[in-house]
Amino acid sequence: MKNIFKYILIAGLTLGFTSCDKFFDSMEGDLSKVAADDLLSSENGMLALLANLYSSLPGVSMTDNDKYQMFGNPARENPDYKNTTPGFWDYTSVRAVNKFIQALDEAQSKGIIDEDTRKVYEGEAHFIRACFYFANVRTHGGIPIVTEPLDEYYGVDNDKLYVPRSTEKESWDWVLDEFDEAINMLPESQTQEMRANKYTAYAMKARAALWAASESKYWNRAPISSAYEAVKKKLTYMEASYADAYYQQAVDAAAQVINSGKYKLYGAAPSDINAAIDNLTELFQNYKVEEGLFGRSYKTGDSKTNNGTDKWVPNQFAVGYTGTGAANYAATLNLADEYDYYDAASTRNRKDGKIQTLLSGDENYYMTYPQMEFQPFMVSGYKHYDSVQEPFLLKDARFQAWVIYPGATFRNSIVYMEGGMVKPDGSVSVYPDSDTQGSGNVGVEKDGVIYYPYGGRGSENSAFMALLTDKNSNNRNSYCFSPRKYLDQKSANQYVQSPYYDIRYAEVLLTYAEAVAESGKGDQALATKCLNEVRHRAGFKDDVALTIDNILHEWKVEFPFENKWSNVLYRRRGFYNPNSATNQEEGTLGKKLTLIPMVDLSGAKAQWIFLRALPVTATALWDGYSGVLSFNPEDYYAQIPNYVNNKIEPNNK
Repeated sequence: MKNIFKYILIAGLTLGFTSCDKFFDSMEGDLSKVAADDLLSSENGMLALLANLYSSLPGVSMTDNDKYQMFGNPARENPDYKNTTPGFWDYTSVRAVNKFIQALDEAQSKGIIDEDTRKVYEGEAHFIRACFYFANVRTHGGIPIVTEPLDEYYGVDNDKLYVPRSTEKESWDWVLDEFDEAINMLPESQTQEMRANKYTAYAMKARAALWAASESKYWNRAPISSAYEAVKKKLTYMEASYADAYYQQAVDAAAQVINSGKYKLYGAAPSDINAAIDNLTELFQNYKVEEGLFGRSYKTGDSKTNNGTDKWVPNQFAVGYTGTGAANYAATLNLADEYDYYDAASTRNRKDGKIQTLLSGDENYYMTYPQMEFQPFMVSGYKHYDSVQEPFLLKDARFQAWVIYPGATFRNSIVYMEGGMVKPDGSVSVYPDSDTQGSGNVGVEKDGVIYYPYGGRGSENSAFMALLTDKNSNNRNSYCFSPRKYLDQKSANQYVQSPYYDIRYAEVLLTYAEAVAESGKGDQALATKCLNEVRHRAGFKDDVALTIDNILHEWKVEFPFENKWSNVLYRRRGFYNPNSATNQEEGTLGKKLTLIPMVDLSGAKAQWIFLRALPVTATALWDGYSGVLSFNPEDYYAQIPNYVNNKIEPNNK
């Protein structure tokens, strides 16, 4: 038995073996310092093995998916639209879990662990295995379900090694059953907060059940060709008749978490907008156990352990980065428009969040080539603001806490994200030619103040400038919004250690609300309360009705840069496709836009106007924009890896 773990996937070996707490702080077990004999000879060794299994959980680097829907884009690249939700085809890790479950018998028989401990460990193993298969089925459809290590290669040509794919429905049912196994074995709490407990498993089951229900109900929004063998055999096939039973499981599992009283929203009752902003900021600076059901704290004390977000910082705040080092990710105007306004700081009722740029109120208008299209006679038709940050100051606290916008204060400095100027003589200049030193960013004095087309002097700004000649110069951003959520708010820090939440309590609340609204099952009043609790934490005082539109809105604005919205689109078959009017859950535009703030010096005082436009990377200058973005039905299922060698049916053939 001592050699059975040689097949375990070793990932992220950064923690010492002396502290069990540290194993689970970042969910990374270090087997590099432990002899094989020791792994099964002490409970500490078993914990190291268990932590290593946690480290193999299928995850993604934060925002990888969110970059490729309407609300985000790599900062200096052509607008792109796709889904990169990760699948999981790592049967080496599955084997490791199966071996671990087998090893529990030996560990208990030797007295290394008692029966109660064994039950907890086995519950965690079932939880991890369920997560493995959940990631697999949601991307590949029906999968081979392997619950034994397959040590015995026997039969004709080792045919017992080749496990056939189950149908997609059978695969979903098995995942949910596996979460039930975990629920039955896990305790209500763990001594290490980052380990799965009963309610973690309930929350993950609710997520998986909602995914299966949504896919069943909406599979026909993007049906796969019935000519494919995988569809004929129901390996990539779901139908609406399955949905109700899955919605019921989602309702029941989420209700268990809600009714436990163990979790709550951090900062649930802010006294005002500023308090809401402070709470929402702090939520992503330090892991909050009252809201986090599962995640990684990254507070390891190891300077090299970080959440990978240090390169999101805008150019102004980049320290030591060159080339493509900073401003790697941008938020689009499409996202900014989603965040509602408060009607007033005192009443804080919901008001439509579309940013007003034109006096006419026609916010469907945008420019494709603003350098040529914007003319002096147009200036009078634009709404004028007294500061560059004014359009954003009464927006949802989540926007102000989690998005860097023009004129925002970040690390005690003003963020300069502007793209042009109306000069005192009334002439206009959009994206004036410049270079990496900012020599084209010529300042103009008015009333003793010098204003710059790009907001800051020289190259001390964060968007647009120099993109015309070199898309990577000074780490420019083609949009005027950047993620703020995970960044160190106080100072430059190459090793940002802000937390990552796999499941937050806010997700459980919206899961319950959506499952009830879609199915009519569960408690309508509780579902309405769940929906509005999420809004009230952001400072809104009014209530909204329990509708799918309102719920989808909250998925958008509560979880930017957390990969949740792209998952919503995936399970609901809701990615943008111009040929299907029923699945345009990101709107009907089909284009990613930016906002171009411009200082207007032609009046009695300096004011600002804002142009809606395609980003520079989408103009003719870049020769790479393909037009309307679209997501094809076949893309909802990933190809099966090594299907010839594994002797199983492929997808999309």
